[in-house]
Amino acid sequence: MRRFPTIIATVGCLGGMPVEGSASPDAAPAPYELSALYTADALWNVHGGLQEGSAYLDYIELAAGVDAGRALGWDGVTLFASAFRRNDPTFSERYVGDSLVVSNIDASSPMQFLEAWAEWAFDAAGPGSLRLGLYDLSSEFDVLDSRGIFLNSAYGTGLDIAQTGLNGPSLYPVTALGARLAWAPHERLLLKTAVLDGVPGDPGERGRSRLHVSSSEGALWIVEATGGGERLRAGAGYWRYTTDFPDIEDADGDAMTRNDNAGGYVMLEIAPAPAAGPEEPRWLGFVRAGMAEERINVFDRFYSAGVVLHSAWPGQHGSDLGLAASEARVGSGYRRQRAAAGLATDACERNVELTWRFPIGQHVAVQPDVQYVQNPSGDPAIADAWVLGMRIELYWSR
Repeated sequence: MRRFPTIIATVGCLGGMPVEGSASPDAAPAPYELSALYTADALWNVHGGLQEGSAYLDYIELAAGVDAGRALGWDGVTLFASAFRRNDPTFSERYVGDSLVVSNIDASSPMQFLEAWAEWAFDAAGPGSLRLGLYDLSSEFDVLDSRGIFLNSAYGTGLDIAQTGLNGPSLYPVTALGARLAWAPHERLLLKTAVLDGVPGDPGERGRSRLHVSSSEGALWIVEATGGGERLRAGAGYWRYTTDFPDIEDADGDAMTRNDNAGGYVMLEIAPAPAAGPEEPRWLGFVRAGMAEERINVFDRFYSAGVVLHSAWPGQHGSDLGLAASEARVGSGYRRQRAAAGLATDACERNVELTWRFPIGQHVAVQPDVQYVQNPSGDPAIADAWVLGMRIELYWSR
């Protein structure tokens, strides 16, 4: 899910960035930062899906970052931890039946740690850092700023990655132990790689964190390169699990397994010419495409694209208007499996989202939202759905 800017500023992997409302340059900054975020989604499935109905989802995240160099004398070391709590009702599972998931705070884990890591910064012909601990893959991999405004999970980590693993990859709501290495050999190029426990949490107990490393469960490896300037940013990534997974077409129960649960993605973010002045609107667009092994995973291709318009209206902080579309293509392996059981399958699931986010002061934001879900989960028995929503965010930091 999207994190609000204060938390991101606290834990940026290569160098800091200013935080709104922070102390003046002449004052010594505090060696720590505390942040809190409350997000609430009021959602209503007005037509189609599994059934019409509404739900109220809420999410609270608390985070703390410490500059250990100033606080403890550990030069170049940063410590960070965050935990969340959310209410139990789910929306997509009960009302829509989609795989992309209408709200990026919709999950079945009620309360647990999201991240807890230590990071060491170094310089080796360019700035770099090593991060160790409980790690959220979506905080640094497969990220574009323009995708962060949208509510649907499709515009966070791509479904090609998010669908994988025995208990998912290391993403909200269940994260895993891992190590991440980042290095910027050039001011316009950033290279990252991470290795993570292949089975986050405890698959047998919802909402339980489990800190362990097991050779039998394998690991998830991922590498990514991103680069560009103010008007163009591009990235590409590759990921792979090291353990075996069941073949999705093993209808006879012969315990057929494969060791090629892997995939990749490319992404591009484009900004037109800079606005003539602060009152002029600014555009930002993105495209993303990813793939996964169709003999192991339900969806083998995933595409998304969108555009965001930042306007100075209304009020001091302006607003952001976003329109995005995505498509998750059902793999041929899963379609053949369902056909063998006498079930029909649509070729893909699609989502279109229109959203408008506007801050009210420095600590509140309101965001009306509308989504159209076509072919939920690729199941022709589930009708296309229309969802109306309203998100409210309250955020604080010091």
